[in-house]
Amino acid sequence: MPLLLIFLLASGFRFLTSPFLLASGFWFLALVLHFPVVKPNRSEAIILNTFPARERDKLVVFLTPDHGKLKGWAYGARSMKTRFGASLEPLAKVHITWMEKETEEVVRIESIDLIRSLFPVQQKLLPSLAATYLAEHADTFALPSDPNELLYRLLDRSCEALLAGLSAESVVGWFELWILRLAGIFPSIRQCADCQRPAGQPLRWDEEHEVFLCGECGTSATRVVPNDVAEAFALVFRSPVEAFAVEPLSREVLFELRAFARHLRRNFLGYELKSHDLLQALM
Repeated sequence: MPLLLIFLLASGFRFLTSPFLLASGFWFLALVLHFPVVKPNRSEAIILNTFPARERDKLVVFLTPDHGKLKGWAYGARSMKTRFGASLEPLAKVHITWMEKETEEVVRIESIDLIRSLFPVQQKLLPSLAATYLAEHADTFALPSDPNELLYRLLDRSCEALLAGLSAESVVGWFELWILRLAGIFPSIRQCADCQRPAGQPLRWDEEHEVFLCGECGTSATRVVPNDVAEAFALVFRSPVEAFAVEPLSREVLFELRAFARHLRRNFLGYELKSHDLLQALM
């Protein structure tokens, strides 16, 4: 029989209530409560933005499919011999490891392994500004620590499309409409918001209530949506970005798609994204 068990039986377990052990247990509990549990995590991620912090560090904003948007300290990221290299470039796709304390909002980044760089896109002005615009979109609509795999995949596919050299204007238009739909802001184009029947064509836009109506429910105060624009809306929501970007849509139709997205986004946010006006001027 083990000596510890013999001791317990002989003492009748009385020693467990001794002042020494009770005090020890109290201090152990106090230490556990005082020092929060540190959890290691590893996930695929896309870098949304970085900010200089102190002399050698960076604050990194990154989006993950299973942990949502997070902020993390990258210690030493601004030093000459940084271990992070090019993995902190905007919209870089990475594998990232971080340590997270339950009581702190900002995590500590331990390591980053680069999967895909958007460096080739950043060498051209229009695609580079389009990429910046996508990153600001995702940063604005993603909620902290709220898993959103659909938003992550939307951004990932759009970055791939820019890398493939597809039309930046088409990629941006597709992304703008889809992110509004994922956020529950873009109204249905299939069903009339008034009578709930199929909207059909001509589609009518009720700007006051920001909904689409069928021809019968539309009034003189509503605006008729051109059929080619209505068909382009449907094309966006049934096509991957690679297919949409090669469709022979006119610049006028793309402009109308983005105008609808701009109106809905501004009314929802109450402001316009910082990178929008410069990108719009180039387009």
